[in-house]
Parts: sequence; structure tokens; C-alpha cells
Amino acid sequence: MKAGSAKVDITPDGPVWMQGMIRAHKSDGVHDHLYAHALVLSDGSMKESYAVVSLDLCELVRADGMAAREEIENRTGIPVHNIVITATHTHSGPATVGSLSPKESEYIKQLQGRIVESVEQAIKNLRPALVGVGCGKEGTISHYRRLLADDGRIVMNWEPYPEEKLLGPTGVVDADLGVIKAVDAETGSTICTLFNHTGHPNVMSGDNYLISADYVGKAQELVEDALGGVAMFVNGAQGTMDIDGLRDRDWEGVDRLGGKLADATLDLANKTEVAKDIPIRGAWHEFTMKRRRITPKELEWAENIIAETGGEVKPLADGVGDDYKAKLFIRLHGLQDQDVTVDQTCFAIGDTAFISIPGELFTEIGMRIKAESPFAHTYLLGLANGHVGYIPTRVAIHLGGYEVDTRSMDDMTEELVVAKSLELLRRVKSLS
Repeated sequence: MKAGSAKVDITPDGPVWMQGMIRAHKSDGVHDHLYAHALVLSDGSMKESYAVVSLDLCELVRADGMAAREEIENRTGIPVHNIVITATHTHSGPATVGSLSPKESEYIKQLQGRIVESVEQAIKNLRPALVGVGCGKEGTISHYRRLLADDGRIVMNWEPYPEEKLLGPTGVVDADLGVIKAVDAETGSTICTLFNHTGHPNVMSGDNYLISADYVGKAQELVEDALGGVAMFVNGAQGTMDIDGLRDRDWEGVDRLGGKLADATLDLANKTEVAKDIPIRGAWHEFTMKRRRITPKELEWAENIIAETGGEVKPLADGVGDDYKAKLFIRLHGLQDQDVTVDQTCFAIGDTAFISIPGELFTEIGMRIKAESPFAHTYLLGLANGHVGYIPTRVAIHLGGYEVDTRSMDDMTEELVVAKSLELLRRVKSLS
């Protein structure tokens, strides 16, 4: 096998609207730079190669990512559906969607070129490699953020709430940590360390106006410093994972959590054995999701809120208010008869599979897919090749809460994603 990696700076040139929180104004500086990290794995020709690009961004819609994927195919020969473009989900990057802040369209035009550039550079750096996959755990950074109160209400873990009234989290943490380690076959020097963990990089809240890759960016920096080559973080099914919402909400917290993730990754990478001639195989498919239907009661509520606010949405450090949800309901009502096309890519290295998910999948769904996968180990690449927002469980929809209120897909999406993911995993397994 051959492997090549590269990273390209994607930091905005000036002030931009920021994604992840509702902010009052554009960014006013850069704390740390953002990058597009690329890994290309080739078992033969470019048509048989796979490319993973991790962006230090909150999310990227399918059409914008597809434009970059198509250009990569045109320039390199790697098929569109062998290319996975993921976002780390930092909440301190440019507004690339336009849901919470105005979309930075000019920035995205530049971004697309830099994504292409990162893959082209990785291909230029292709060389014979030894590759291995490591499987471990890190269970202290992420917390299950949906808490059940004694009155049946769902409280998010960033909301101040009397502790004695909280019964506890409604789910468990996904602590899985996976690593793809690629080293030069001759020298043993590191080509790339790709690490997959499930979390929410929003240590810095909506009060922050400095561009940053948050704690996962710090982890990437530390892993690169220790091992060399390119280090790239890829998120998982993080819809219900979060940092501790009531502490470490500062740059020291970014460094602390980034250091913990880096330490766990380095420990796993150092234990991961590499070998030559490990086969890589994969497949893809395309399907449609149905949008959420806004009920007449929800629509009436939204119209009343809009009448009160005049459509103004006030900034918040965390979460969203009724003013935002009302505008969302009006928008979804106008789109509810339009299905959403998504695509999934799955590739396997040995008996470990990596499968893309185009949104913020609830952790329980991700853990179910892993448990029912035919592979010994399975890792989900979240926020990949598109963004459809939160994908909750049916149980969560019944309970309500922030992600349920702000979801865009319909109530049956959980079952659809599980079925389609397992179908694709079984197809790839059959290629062994």
C-alpha cells in the first residue's frame, strides 16, 4: 500500500461570521490556525484509492463538499465516492452553513480550492507505506449532555440547574478511540496519524470571537509535534456528546482537553502495529432522507413568536432561543415536501471499517451500528460529505430537548440510517 498526507491552511483572511453559536458580530482575530488535513491511501491506481479530508470547521453542506469532490476526481482520478470530507465540528470557525450566522460564501469558494490542493499534495507525497489500525478508549473528555430532570424535562449539560433535581444522563458516553497509523516503509517516519473520537469541540462558547480549531486542533498540534507527519482528527457520532458544559470554558480548558486527547492518541499510536500489504476495500451508496414535518400547532407557535420578535434572533453563548426555533420551523415548513439526498462511503483496512455519516448522529445510534457491524471494529466518520443536522433516536424525540427541537429530518431517520449503514458495511465485508 502507498500512503500520502498533507495539510493546507484554511484560516480566513479577515473577519468572518462564525458557525456553531449565535454571535452578535463577525470574528475579531485568530487564536490558532485552521487546516484541511488530507490522507490518501492507495492499493493500486487512483481509481482504487481513497481520500479522507478533515476540515477544522463546524460543518459543510453536501453541495459545497461535492463541488470539491468532483474537482478532485477531475484532477486526480480518485472517484467522488472514494472521497470523504469531514468537519471536526469546532464552534469557532467560519460560518459555512448559514443556519446560525450568515453564510460566508466567498470563504467557501476559497475553501473548495484548498480542499482540492490538500488532496493533490497528499498524492504528490504518496510513497510505499506500512499501515496499521489501533483501537482504544478515552472516556474522560466527552460527557453525555442530555440530562433528565425530576419533572421529566430534558436539561442540557451547559444549563445551570439545581443538581438535586437532576436524575442523571439519559445515555452513555462513546469512549472509543481509533487510529489509522501510516509510516514510510523504508524509514519508518510518520506519514499520517488519523484519530477518531466522539466529542463536541465547543470549549469556547459563543462569547468567543477568535478563530480556533478548539481542543481537537490542540490535540492535532501535539500529536504532530510528537510523531511528525500529519495528524488529523475525525469526529464520530457526536450528537449527544459534549465537553463538561459548566467548566473549562476558556483557553486553558482547550489546552487541557486537547492535551488529554493527544496523550490518549499518542499512547494508542505507539502501541499500534503496522504492516505492508494490508488490503483496503470499500463501497458507497446514495439514498434519500425525508424532512421533518412541522405540525399545525408548531407552525402557529412559530408565527406567534415571529410576530413578537419581528424575526430578530438574539445572540447566545450556548444553545438557541425560541426566536431561532421559530424561524427554523417556518423554514422547515416550506421545505418539508423536499427529500434530502445523501451518500455514504465505507472503506475497510483489514477487519476495521470506517463509514461516513452526513450529520450529527446521536451517540446511541452510532454505538448500535458499531455493535451490529460485521467488522471486528467499526468507526463512524461524522459530519461527513454533507450536513443534515441532528439525527436523534425515536426515544429522544419522545423526550424532547434541544437537539430534538432543532432537528431537520423526520422521526424515522434513526431506523433509515441504521439500516443503510449496516447494508453498506455488509457489502464491504463481502468484498473480503
